[in-house]
Amino acid sequence: MERFWSDKGFSVGSDKAFPVWLRAGLVAFSLVLTAQAVWILSAEFQHPHGIRVPVEQQASTEAALHHAQAKRAAKLAVVRGDLWAESAFTSSGLPWTGQAASSPAAIDEARVHLERALQFSPHRGDVWLLLAAMADRYDWKGYTPSSLLKMSHYTAPNEPALFLLRIKVSLHVAPIQDPEFADLIGRDIRLLITRTPAQKPALAAVYKAASGPNKQFVERVVSAIDPAYLADLLRTGPQ
Repeated sequence: MERFWSDKGFSVGSDKAFPVWLRAGLVAFSLVLTAQAVWILSAEFQHPHGIRVPVEQQASTEAALHHAQAKRAAKLAVVRGDLWAESAFTSSGLPWTGQAASSPAAIDEARVHLERALQFSPHRGDVWLLLAAMADRYDWKGYTPSSLLKMSHYTAPNEPALFLLRIKVSLHVAPIQDPEFADLIGRDIRLLITRTPAQKPALAAVYKAASGPNKQFVERVVSAIDPAYLADLLRTGPQ
């Protein structure tokens, strides 16, 4: 005999109040939840937190130190796009610079992991941006860098951490004569100047490295926002 709950409160009843099939189902459900918790926590404890798209050499070098750990966590979690993205960030190198790239094996692995990241997290603007830069740098077949770049603009239009890098990649990859791209790139420039003014010196360096037509495009955008900053850009001079 045991107590069980009824609409009148606890009362005494037989074991039939909890049939065997119900108890077995609850046990099975609890085991599934336990296994899921172990799976999720194992990946969470494995991955290095705070890995982002490396924008300069020091960040890239530091990210590469965590590659094995990030890769292990992504493989363990299987369906977490954020972990596949972190793994790609640790092996991608800096495809938007003229510096030595990662090894061919690391580049191929980064490509696979970027694809998996987008499969499970298609909203990641940073992943679209890195994929666009790498597709352009390594001439990957089956990809159109400008289309990938457009996805970065659409999925992360207001992410300050991406403004500068996206402008840099856009001025190299995107056709600025395309009105849509001109609007997207111009918007990033405006947001950087108005929301993250501390990045103005870095934008000046991007401007300095740009081609003649792209320099003129940047000048037109900046002149409508901050004429004083335009004067600073013009004093930058040729590269």
